[in-house]
Amino acid sequence: MAAAPFLKHWRTTFERVEKFVSPIYFTDCNLRGRLFGDSCSVTLSSFLTPERLPYEKAVQQNFSPAQMVDLLVSGRTGHP
Repeated sequence: MAAAPFLKHWRTTFERVEKFVSPIYFTDCNLRGRLFGDSCSVTLSSFLTPERLPYEKAVQQNFSPAQMVDLLVSGRTGHP
């Protein structure tokens, strides 16, 4: 009975998997590089309203920087 390719060539398979998720090798094309490539900081601003507004009115509101605790505590998801 022939061994499965993974078991037969386990070292080669292991090295390929290591490089596939490596933060050092082939970061331009491996999984880590694709998922966690370039990054940039983001700021989020929000305003409170008791009802849904049309876009034209919403963009004219007074926005203030959002805090993470505001997003977690509010319980609102923005879905109707």
